[in-house]
Formats: sequence, C-alpha cells, structure tokens
Amino acid sequence: MFCCGGFSTSQKEYTVDSLKYFPRVRTSRIMFEDFSSLRIRNSLVKETGLSSEVADKIALDIADRINTLDLDFLSGPLIREFVCVALLENNFEKERAQYTRLGLPLFDVDKLIHAGDKENANLQHNPETIHKLAADTIFDQYALLNCLPAHLADAHIAGAIHIHDLEYFATRPFCQEHDLRFFLKKGLIVDGQGVHTAVAGPAKHPEVAILHAAKALAAAQTNWAGGQGYDFFNVWLAPFVRGMSYARMKQLAQMFIYEMSQMYVARGGQTVFSSIALECAVPKIIWDVPAVLPGGEASRSETYVDYYDEANTFFNAILDVYMAGDYLGKPFNFPKCEVKLRPEYLDAFEDEYLKVAALASKFGTPYFLNLCPDYMPDIVNSQCCRLIFTPDSEELEEFHKGAMRMGSLQVVTINLPRLAYEANGNDKLLYELLDERMDLAREVLMIKRDVVRDRMKGGALPFCSMDCFGDSYLNLDKQVLNVGFVGLNELLKAHLSVELHEDPNAWRFGLKVIKHMVDRVNEYATETGYRFGCIQTPAESCAHRLALVDKRMFGDRAVIQGDAGNGSIYYTNSSHVRPAAGIPLLDRIQIESSFHPLTKGGAILHVWLGENDPTNESVWTLIRRIATQSLAAYFAFTRDMTICRRCNNVEGNLQVKCSRCGAGQEDLEHWSRITGYYQQLRGWNAGKVQEFKDRHRYTI
Repeated sequence: MFCCGGFSTSQKEYTVDSLKYFPRVRTSRIMFEDFSSLRIRNSLVKETGLSSEVADKIALDIADRINTLDLDFLSGPLIREFVCVALLENNFEKERAQYTRLGLPLFDVDKLIHAGDKENANLQHNPETIHKLAADTIFDQYALLNCLPAHLADAHIAGAIHIHDLEYFATRPFCQEHDLRFFLKKGLIVDGQGVHTAVAGPAKHPEVAILHAAKALAAAQTNWAGGQGYDFFNVWLAPFVRGMSYARMKQLAQMFIYEMSQMYVARGGQTVFSSIALECAVPKIIWDVPAVLPGGEASRSETYVDYYDEANTFFNAILDVYMAGDYLGKPFNFPKCEVKLRPEYLDAFEDEYLKVAALASKFGTPYFLNLCPDYMPDIVNSQCCRLIFTPDSEELEEFHKGAMRMGSLQVVTINLPRLAYEANGNDKLLYELLDERMDLAREVLMIKRDVVRDRMKGGALPFCSMDCFGDSYLNLDKQVLNVGFVGLNELLKAHLSVELHEDPNAWRFGLKVIKHMVDRVNEYATETGYRFGCIQTPAESCAHRLALVDKRMFGDRAVIQGDAGNGSIYYTNSSHVRPAAGIPLLDRIQIESSFHPLTKGGAILHVWLGENDPTNESVWTLIRRIATQSLAAYFAFTRDMTICRRCNNVEGNLQVKCSRCGAGQEDLEHWSRITGYYQQLRGWNAGKVQEFKDRHRYTI
C-alpha cells in the first residue's frame, strides 16, 4: 500500500484529474484509489529514507512509464514492481530491497491450495496448513531481507549453512522444556496476560491438572516454533492420583494423551509437537523435594519420595494407554513418550522395562534417555527430535523452586560435505572453512537472540514474557544457541575416500572434526557469556535441500546418497553411519554412539527394526546392552507400519495387501519415523522417502 503522508509539493504531479485515462489502482487494502505519483513519492521517503528530491524524480518517471503503456489494470503490487526496477536502474539496490514486496506468485498459491507441500511431514493438507505455508513464505523472505545481513542470507541460500525454521526467525524462539509444577502452583494463563482469555487458578482435582498440563503446551506452541514438553511427568502428577484405582489412573493418562493427539491447534493445523519424559518411580535426586499438592501449595511435610508407589503405578498406566493405541488401534504420535534409563532402575524395574520393550516392538513409540553412561548427569531432559538440556547451577536452583525452564533459541546447521569439496583434500583448509562457517552460524544466532529480546520487549511474545516468580517465563540468557551439522559421512568420503564405517582412520577423523566444532562453540560461550551447544541436526528437510544445492554446484564431485536421476537425494544425518550400510547392528551402535559425549546438546541413535516380531525379552536385552555398554545418550527403535484406509486395520511392517479386507496398495498408508517422530510416508520429501527405502533394517 502506498501511504500518503502530510507531504505537499509544488512540483509536477500526475493524478487521475490531470490524466483521465489512468485506471484506478487496486490497493493492498482491497480498495480502489486514484493513481497519484505523490503517493509513490511519499512511500519512497517513508520506507527507504530517500530524499524527497530523488523520490520525486523516481515517482514522476514511473508515472510517465505507466502513462505510455495504456494499461487497463493497475494495482499496488504492479506499481511497486515498476518502482523497484527504477530503483535498480538508479543504483539504489539497498533501497530496492527495503521497498520490495513480499509474497507468492499466483501459480505457487494455486499449487499450495491444490497440491500442498512436503517440507514438514507433520502437516496435513488442510485450509490452516495452506494458510500457514503461504505465510511461511512471506516470513522466510522477510527474515532473509530484513533480519539478516546479505552475507548471512546468501550463505543460507547458497547452502553453506542452513538456518532452521526460517519462517519463525523474526517472531519466536525454537523449543522449550517446561516444569509442570509451575502450572500446578500458579494455575493457567494461556495468553500469558490474562486479558484475552479466562484465567484458571491452581488445579484442585486430577482431571483439571491433566487439562492444565495439556492446554499449557498448546498455549506455549503459539509462542515457540518447535517442541514443547515436560520432564518427570508421572512424578509431578503423583500427588494428584493418590488413592485412585488403577482404572481411574489409566483414564487420566488416556485423557492427557488423547488431548495432545487431538488438539488440532498448533501452527497451521497440526497437533502440538509435544513430549513427556517418564520415570519408573521417583529417582533419588528428588526424594527430598517438597511435593506440590492439589490446590498449588508445596507441602511442608511431604516430599516426592512419599509418592513413590503412585509415580510407579501412573507410569504403568501411561504405558498401557500407549500400548493400546487409539480407537482404531493406531499408535499415538504425540506426545512423544520418553523413558529414562537410570542405572539403579535396570534391575529394580525389569517388569516395567519389559512393558516398554513390548511397546517398542509393537509401535516403536518410546524414546530412551540413557543416564547410565558416566558423562550423563542425573538431571537432564530431552526435547524435539533429539535436543538434550543439562541444567547449570542457577537452573538447578529453579528446579528446586519448581520452575526450571530450558530451551533452544535457534538451530543453524553447517553443511559438512561442502567443506570437503572446497578443501580439495587439504586438512588445514578444511578446518579454516569450518571455522568460517561456524562464525557465520554464530552471527545468525546472536541476531536471533536480539530478535527474541526485541519481540519480548514489544509484547509480541506474551507467554514467554509472563511472570515466573519474579522473572520472565523465558529466561533469554539461559536459552541455548545451537550449531548443528549434517553429512559427516559424506565429508569423510569426499575428503578421505572412505566412509565413516569403512575405516577406523575415517572414524577418528570424524571425531576430530566434531570435537573441533564443540571446542569452537565452547569458545563462543566463553567470549559472549551465552550458552552455545553443538548438536546432531535432525535434518528432515535440510539433508535433502543441501544435497540438491551441492549437486547443482559441484556436479559429480558431490558425494550424495539416493537417486540423482530423479532428484531423490540426501546427505546422511549428522554423524550417523550411512543408512544403507549393511554392517552389524552392534558396530553401528558403537560407531554412532561414540559421538554422543561430544554432541551433548542433542543426539540420537536409531535402530531400524526388520520384519520379524522380536520378543519383549530380546528387545529389553538390547535396550539394556545399549544403555550399559555404549555411549548412547538417546535412542529409539523404529517399527514400520501399514494402516489400511478402507478398514482401518493396523499391521506391522510394509504390507502390499491388507490382511483383514484384502485392500491393495492404493488403499494402504505406510508409516515410519522420519527423524524424531512418526508420520505417513506420503507426506515426506523426496530425499527422506529415498532414505527410508535405503535404511538397513535389523532382526533382533
């Protein structure tokens, strides 16, 4: 919209009065207005800072051009395009960028409406998603043009780095781990202010506590771009289930899981990307923590060890709900079920872990947060697809107050294979290039920190800014700024001519590269006083995107996975062994888990299960072996599934015919874990579909 200010001019002006054949302008306000060069002039001065003299010259030049074209249609966007060309012709490139219009071509909008998009497999094709994807494009463009300097925007576009969730860069932080006790004590203010919505006090009844827990995560999703979750979920709720029958506990667990799986309210029509971490009982580290009771008061006499049995029983009830699946027998994708593995639990709760193993074998549902390795602390939580947060001393104080909040502000990924292509076998140059790219990532992360600070000051992040015992709910200084990486395997192949699993020297060189990244982010933390982390990037979209960019740029020199003929190519995620590598499972576990002590900010080990139905005992034996004999911090078993759209039958593995109704391939949906969550394959991008086909699956 061309804004008309209180600016007057005695110079020549073209208006509808002086040139009767000018068509009326269709503006972005969905109104007709008379054409006026003065509006162009005023908008240039306001939006770009050009002098009134220069703006006058350009505005009148545009009027002359339009005058000669004898147009029947004239719109605000079309006029703006004319002006942008004139700015470029007059060497005002910076001003052109400020004046440009953001949006989508009609063709692209039509494609979104009719065909959708496969950037995010968690999005269904529906009206809200269409609206979200159109808005995402505008905010992608806005971030690259207005938030980031040109050299950082260019680095992202060229594929040297990948800035995740670019569509949310200008408006919100990434992910958050919440302390359920905060909401049990304070109640629920879903808008963060209590102005636009009703305010609820602390829950006095278990059903209300469950609903508050669900609605808090849904509300938080409006202020964060990524996952939302709770640690110690069954423990913090244990005081609310005292005296209940097992059947009623299971009903409460079912209420929460269904709420999180059915609230279709998150960002553009999807369920909340949520997770809950479960403990078999009450761990010793919180035995003496005062229990938050119904009504919100912290008990003066009871601590959580007094609710040991309730925590254990509720743990079992939650597992039983996951095991049953929904009404049709489908698994629950959200909330992600994360099970803690503590050394003291392994023998004491073997029956519970056998139940967890059965769930892993049936649906692949549980994720395992492994606290058995010496480098893992007693208090640690996980979020999103693999992020891991460890509290510092101040956060431990908040933990004991009942309000520990931990999260990641932003993730920027380094394209590792690109380094090898550019270094041409030169180790020194490879590390210099790595430092250069990491410095770019640091710049992006520091800008994001300023962006979130400004949004909070401007009132645009009300949930993040609400009061938390005298502090803002989002403690900006405690958020992690994460640098990730993709394609270590392909870097090694391009640089050393061998893959990660093929030669011990390649494995050692890979460890050296990631150690260099970890040292670098530690330097950033020391220099700035802020928290930086090095993580294994989930790379749902960027593993495909970066491979495509590098294939175009480097041709046959690019080391890629997949089929270059049809574009279904990808890089191997983070420091994983190539998906198709047919090496023994224990070798894969040892190689991949060896990177976890370095990537403490986020890591995962995937075990792709074959078509057999392993026994609960065999799965539990493998779980225990990974927990006690590897360095894995976080791992999961993935079971492929088939769901029949005709009769809703759910079967394990990839079927070509429904065993119940005989439906063929056209009526069957194949499901699997894409990175850190389950979704149907038809929503995956081409690179991830090819990776799925390439996965080497193991028989247990």
